[in-house]
Amino acid sequence: MLFLYSHIFFYFRNDIFVNSLNLRKIPIMKAHYYLLLILTLCLACSNKNNQEKTSGKLTLDDLPVIAQSVESQGNTLTEVDISAVKDTFNIPLSVLLSSFQIIRLENSDEALTAAGQDTRIAISDHYLLINSFKAGACKLYNRNGKYITQISSIGQGPDEYTLGIYDMYLDETNNRIYLLPFRANKILVFDLEGHPQKHIPLAYTTHKGRFLINPDNKTVTILCLPFQDTPTALIWTQDLEGNSLKEYPTSSPFLIIPSTYDNEIKESLNTPGTIDFYLHNCIASQDTLYHYDKGSNLLRPVLTTKTNEPICHYFVELPNYFLVTWYTQTSWNNAFPNFPRILIDKNSLKGCFVNLKWNMLGNIDGPSKYYFDRGYFSAIMEPYELKEQLDQALAKKDQLTSSMVQKIKELNNQITEDDNCITFIGKLRTNTQ
Repeated sequence: MLFLYSHIFFYFRNDIFVNSLNLRKIPIMKAHYYLLLILTLCLACSNKNNQEKTSGKLTLDDLPVIAQSVESQGNTLTEVDISAVKDTFNIPLSVLLSSFQIIRLENSDEALTAAGQDTRIAISDHYLLINSFKAGACKLYNRNGKYITQISSIGQGPDEYTLGIYDMYLDETNNRIYLLPFRANKILVFDLEGHPQKHIPLAYTTHKGRFLINPDNKTVTILCLPFQDTPTALIWTQDLEGNSLKEYPTSSPFLIIPSTYDNEIKESLNTPGTIDFYLHNCIASQDTLYHYDKGSNLLRPVLTTKTNEPICHYFVELPNYFLVTWYTQTSWNNAFPNFPRILIDKNSLKGCFVNLKWNMLGNIDGPSKYYFDRGYFSAIMEPYELKEQLDQALAKKDQLTSSMVQKIKELNNQITEDDNCITFIGKLRTNTQ
């Protein structure tokens, strides 16, 4: 339809479309009237279709099926055929979110942080915890952006960490912050004032671990990279004293060879009651997303891809969709480009390449790196980068509502290039919303 609009406009401007419709004998003004009528009808139809596509819950009904459900070891596995993905849609980010908040972080020197590829954000009802390698520390803010305190830092002290923080959790209900360094034998614990608390010793040395705290039964579940020289479990549950209670043993399909920190372990925890994870190997991806059944201590394959070329993947499970980001080694070396993303509807198995447009800010692109984690969307931008995108949106203000133009202008005028980073968070829509 956009192709049609652009051609109608082109022909209209050059009076060529009149000839193509065999309207040579109709006066130009009358011909233009007919053209405007045609264009108006096209726009009306398109607006109706777009409203149907983006209102409420995205269904992707007009797209082809790009995946199939197959039985694997008694489980239902979704297999995505990369070659079947043909279409690219601009999808409003609000389709995936039930709320969205723009947070301008405090500008004091002690509050400054950085928006890098490694910057991560933990979120609770009233707080943000931002970890940036460039800033060299985890910093706590309230949901209005007011700086509260620094939580630990890089160093050799008992409450500090080396290399960096790989996973963190903000437990506002129990007044606790948990930090897990890249290589760790304990989880660092602090209260919301930044005071160190009793740490949690780990049953095994953990490389790039992810964790899930259960404060009610006083246990923690750890998922980690299974290195050759560290014969640990792939997943284990332990008490807060470091005693292993249940283990899923490391086996050959999961063993990381060579055992380097180029690899990753990921989980999203966006679906209540589900522990999802996958191992990402930059050389040869272990190309399956799993659910860990904690009760039966079993791994259940959930999602995989089928392709004829060597590509690596990042998987994210959302309540209603799967999001697959993929790249080749060549594209990875291209200074962190915006890698292709594929959105798959869990129910219909239809999908497309997707560009998530921030429709709450005039359909800007936002940063190339963003996260869906523990039920939240999060992203962070340097102010100059945001202002550039807002200026681009305002350059096309004829495509925006007057209220949206006013909102973008106000935000653009409020921030300067010397400000602290701008943070964006949103709550994910669930199956019941």
